[in-house]
Formats: sequence, C-alpha cells, structure tokens
Amino acid sequence: MQKVLRVVWKDTAPKTKKPVKYRGQYITGCDGGWITDIPGDHNIYRTHYCALNAIDAALGGAGIRGQGTPKRQSYGIQIVGKRSDATV
Repeated sequence: MQKVLRVVWKDTAPKTKKPVKYRGQYITGCDGGWITDIPGDHNIYRTHYCALNAIDAALGGAGIRGQGTPKRQSYGIQIVGKRSDATV
C-alpha cells in the first residue's frame, strides 16, 4: 500500500498588482479591478484589458503597436464601479 502525502498551501501574502504604463498613463490594480490615472476618470475597470481600451478611447487612436490583440478588443470597456479620490 502506498502512502500519499497531501500538502495544503495557503498564501497569506497580500496580492498586489503591478502598475502598467501604457501611452504615458498608468494602470494600477485595486480591490475589485483596475484604475487609470487619466484626470477625471473615476471608473474601476474589470480587467487591465478594459483599462487599456479605456485609455485608447480617452486619448483617441491606438498605441504604437496598433489596436491591440483580438483578445483585448473582445473585452471592450467593462466598468465595475466608481471610485472616490479620497480612497485611492
């Protein structure tokens, strides 16, 4: 009979998301989504793809490498909430 060892791992470290710089703007992870540093943009976006698409929409045109991948384009701009400047 073979003995089986089961290891259970619980990661207690806080999960942080690295800021991403795109077209001169920063996208930062927050609780529940992603935010941009565009002045006047108080939206929380579902994924970083949505935040990239929002930057393209705000600045007009596309990035240096074009419109982005079809996967990124399929996400569109999904807003999951609003933020207040006092909490960010």
